[in-house]
Amino acid sequence: MAVREFRDEHGKGWRAWDIRPDSIHPQTRAEDYLAECYDVGWIVFETLGGDEKRRLCPYPVRWAEADESDLRQMLARADAVAPHKLAAERQSIGKATNAAPPKSAPKDKPDITDLEVVRSFRYPSGRLWTVCVVQRPEDNGPAVLRFTAGMRTLDLHTWPRDWADAPDDRLAEMLRLAAPRARRPRTKPGEPRRRWND
Repeated sequence: MAVREFRDEHGKGWRAWDIRPDSIHPQTRAEDYLAECYDVGWIVFETLGGDEKRRLCPYPVRWAEADESDLRQMLARADAVAPHKLAAERQSIGKATNAAPPKSAPKDKPDITDLEVVRSFRYPSGRLWTVCVVQRPEDNGPAVLRFTAGMRTLDLHTWPRDWADAPDDRLAEMLRLAAPRARRPRTKPGEPRRRWND
């Protein structure tokens, strides 16, 4: 996955990364709404300060090799995430994310944040995980962000609302939060230790 940083015509810094079709679970790709986006993926544009976000779908195949003027043109074509949705994403970091948007929020056209997205990603060790929001977990508690690999499932109870746009390495960080390692006794100097990404 490519990540690019550039400045727009006003000098504002942006970061762009792609969400590829192979990271979208087939169950999600089968949805008919936004089908083209699920087939080709999308680019997320976010200001370095995190105060503005846009999505572009479809996008040029070799976008990561584009020069800055081409990136600016793509940014201009991208759909802006509605301010109330962006505010909800920012507020949800570290809080439960199943709260409804404010009633005064304007009705925008639905976008990816309104859908039940299932993402797939490969952990640094090579294991393939899927991740999605489960509204009714088995314990009938509040919604969780569930990570699944084979027969193993791990639930994260608080997560950023924009997880569906997150790069794979950020999803891996969230997975580590869902399964924190138990503190081990300190090893003696020179004794081998396991690293977190082994």
